[in-house]
Amino acid sequence: MEPKTARVILSWGGGWSTDIGPSLTVAPQNGALVIPFLQSADNILYELDGAPHKVGGSTRLNATAISVGTNTVHGFFDAWYQGTSGSETQLEWAYAGTSLFSMTSMNGTWTSQKTGLEDSKQPSFVMAKDIGIWASTSNVDVPQSLSTAAAVANLGGSPPNFAFAEWHRNRAWAAGVAANPSRLYYSANLDPEDWTGAGSGSIDIDPEDGDRITFIKSHKNELIVGKGPNRGSFHRISGSSPTGSDAFARSVFVKGLGTINHNGGFAVADDLFFASPRGMHSLNTTAAFGDYEQAFLNLPILSYFQDSLNHTVLNQCWGVNYATKGLAVWTFAKAGGTAKNICLVYDYRFSPGRWASWGRNSAYANCHSLAVLQLNNVHRLYAGLTTGYVQRIADVADRSLPGGGAYTGEAKLPFLNFGTSATLKTAKAVFLGLLPKGNYNLTFGTTRDTNAEETYAISQGGGNTLG
Repeated sequence: MEPKTARVILSWGGGWSTDIGPSLTVAPQNGALVIPFLQSADNILYELDGAPHKVGGSTRLNATAISVGTNTVHGFFDAWYQGTSGSETQLEWAYAGTSLFSMTSMNGTWTSQKTGLEDSKQPSFVMAKDIGIWASTSNVDVPQSLSTAAAVANLGGSPPNFAFAEWHRNRAWAAGVAANPSRLYYSANLDPEDWTGAGSGSIDIDPEDGDRITFIKSHKNELIVGKGPNRGSFHRISGSSPTGSDAFARSVFVKGLGTINHNGGFAVADDLFFASPRGMHSLNTTAAFGDYEQAFLNLPILSYFQDSLNHTVLNQCWGVNYATKGLAVWTFAKAGGTAKNICLVYDYRFSPGRWASWGRNSAYANCHSLAVLQLNNVHRLYAGLTTGYVQRIADVADRSLPGGGAYTGEAKLPFLNFGTSATLKTAKAVFLGLLPKGNYNLTFGTTRDTNAEETYAISQGGGNTLG
């Protein structure tokens, strides 16, 4: 007679999805059932075996908050200057409130270097031939040169008032000039402070097509230029000089998909990830599939992106590749507010990648800006907040927030039918396997059909193993 009871081992096989489920009708195979998606994965990271664990807490880089203007850390940057001494000099730069600040070798102290800037603009930072360049979307503030002596001055060479720049093929390339939104500028060879001399110039990228240049990135020996935010397009700039056999040339890469801003795109291995008004994408996948569903990295959470974020401030998003953990992280504002208070996190170590959120259901760190900083060759993820602090996030062992704030990690499985729902089944007992992280309780909740959720507190502290 076929036994009436069976033991089933549940394992983790997928990430957060809002567009599948909420029920799983797959039957167990050989006493095991792989859960292919989660209904919720908030404030968690994935182990390589797929199991979720609570994301690490947060600690402040600067003990004293920046207090100027809005106090918001609009953006920050880890700058390394080569010099001529045989060793590099490390400085951190931050644009906060109405000022530019510097920090020496991650020592925790921000020093004001320039005041009187416009507040709440989108900044960009780039290293160009041992010069740090800061620019912003302000139509008043001009691009600044950030020197190894922590000095700030107007960028030389009469540059256009660009909003963002990139170093490519030994030249500084820039865009985001309000008067010429489709014009791409380039400096003289090996001189980011010569924008009018021999070898400098500009390229117009489909002017007056209803879009503006929103993104430029050096990639695979070409300059990738993204336009948006309406119709969208990508273009390739090849060549190494304005004239000659290897002259600069533009070709259309793809149309119908573009970028929302410069800070939402970044390199991941031999690919570029970027944010559009419709979601997050991979440039390689976009090239392969065009403007189809497969071009979306965030296919499992498209409905969340479209319906639960504030799209009026999408163009203020920040994205970063936290390669140490294999994570692509973007920060957005949830619907109903303009402050960025949720991170959408893509773990690209898996195929397909797995999504999670930080701050969707339980507050985490309201990350206004993001960057990876390093100390002693250890790279960590940091967030700039609206409170004048830069905080390390994601991998702090103490799972609490500065000031004693608590947050909840949540992993929620879909409803499990263990096969067809036409067959009645009764759960007799549930066993939970976990790796304890401290002498704390966790909450295990179950929901049966339409009944109210039942919760159980489970201690991670353990007991007397030998009785």
